[in-house]
Order: sequence, then C-alpha cells, then structure tokens
Amino acid sequence: MKNIILVCLCVVFLGACFENNNKNGGKIGLKTPEIAAKNLEGKKVKLADFDNLIILTFVEQGCASCLKDLPLLEKLANEYPNKMTILALDSIDKGKEFEEFATKYNYKNITFLQDDLDISWQRFSVFAVPTTFIIKDGIVQDKIIGEKPWSHLKSSIASWL
Repeated sequence: MKNIILVCLCVVFLGACFENNNKNGGKIGLKTPEIAAKNLEGKKVKLADFDNLIILTFVEQGCASCLKDLPLLEKLANEYPNKMTILALDSIDKGKEFEEFATKYNYKNITFLQDDLDISWQRFSVFAVPTTFIIKDGIVQDKIIGEKPWSHLKSSIASWL
C-alpha cells in the first residue's frame, strides 16, 4: 500500500516538473504561451509563425476601448512598416459576428484571429479587454491592460523595435 502511494506521489511531482509552459499566464519576462486560434480563412495560426515583434491584443466587438485601440495599432504599424505583426484575438464573437467585426474597418496591418474555445484567453490569463501583450523573441516583454493614451501605447511598443 505504501508503495502504491509513493508511486502516485512520484507521478504527481513528475507531472508538475513537466507541466506545459502554456500555463504561465503570459507573465512579463517568461516564455510566451502558444495561442490556439484561426484566421478568417480558418487556418491555424501560431505565434511561432512570426519572427518579428508581435503585438497580441485581446479584443471583442462590443468593446469601445478596443475600437479605440485598433486604429492606433494600425497607425503604429504604418509608422514602422515590416517591424511588427499585430494580432487581434477574439474569443467572444463567433461565426458571422466575428467575421463582420474583423472586416468592418478594413485594417491592412492587423490580423484578426478567432480563439479556439477560449484557450488562448485562459493561457494568457486575460480578464479584461483590451489586453495587449508585446512579445519579442518568444518572451512576453510588456502587458498593457485596458485603454491607454496613444503616447503610452506608442512608447511601450516602439521601445521594443
């Protein structure tokens, strides 16, 4: 009986040692959790697909602050062409609602993604929108929660270019 309990405890402790790195909550300075999302064409997208600065912002259609931040991110991408990838991840809006939101303003520099079953939101511990992560070399460099003034958003992102 003692051996069975000992084996069970060893399994639990070993499982903790090999725990998936996708559970760090998107904390600054740690390896970025992988997203589970698809683009408008239904193709799976991973953060590892990009080799430049990644701006990952969690958004939803009914969020007034998101609607203010997205044009600012578009403007920033125009100021620094080919220096960053902007991903807008939505886990609230589904189907046609998501597609309408993603295409309504015709952003050229923002890739809209649909979160698979809220997995990405959970991996990044997102509790409010917009929440924006600045990711460089696979590490979360900064996290911006909520709507911020243009000067703050620009300086936070530009400092990592």
